[in-house]
Amino acid sequence: MKKLSILTLLLATLMFSACSSDDSSSESDVNNDDYLYFISGKINGEPFVYGQKETATTLDYSLLFSGNSITTTCAYYPDNGGLNYAIGVYPNFDNEARPNMSFDFIRMYLCGSEDSAAQMFNDAFPISSYDYAISDNVVNGSTGDVSVSYSPDSTVEEWYSTLGGDQSGSNFEITSSTNTNVIFGAQTIEISQLLEGNFSLKLYNTENPTDVIEITEGQFKLPMTFD
Repeated sequence: MKKLSILTLLLATLMFSACSSDDSSSESDVNNDDYLYFISGKINGEPFVYGQKETATTLDYSLLFSGNSITTTCAYYPDNGGLNYAIGVYPNFDNEARPNMSFDFIRMYLCGSEDSAAQMFNDAFPISSYDYAISDNVVNGSTGDVSVSYSPDSTVEEWYSTLGGDQSGSNFEITSSTNTNVIFGAQTIEISQLLEGNFSLKLYNTENPTDVIEITEGQFKLPMTFD
């Protein structure tokens, strides 16, 4: 399963003043304020941080988006499908042989017949605990649930996913959901929601389900953008 075929790489345009961030850390707990965006935790007990520091002078990890520019019938109408949104991080092309990870929010475009995706977007990711999805199908997938995809090396076709595997004892929680729309005068230039939270999970190799990765003490700070 090649996630890059469905995710659009968005290179952040940033103003930096110090040194580049690192994708590893001696601790899994990071200071959210130090990063523009990140995903962190422990993989099989080993700490990691994939993200972009506020003070970095070079781009270390880019943002990955999916679903933000797709129009479709609301998930409110189950027979007609829904809309999956995805957000994640991908390493700088100059050092691409590193991990990437993304969170997929399954059929989160929940609205009534008079609402548009733009009108509902900032309210689509509330502070709450979420279940892990059994299916990410846009027509009959696990509405309102989350799935996670991970590759330990972005140059190699090896993928791990939460889909289809046992997630007993796992958790996913959004602890902060902040409107970060960019407004110029009376016009909204960009619609976005900054999501922060924590998670733990098991990732199963999509080619060999007996190959399992466990992530504990997970944290994230990611901007979800509607285009």
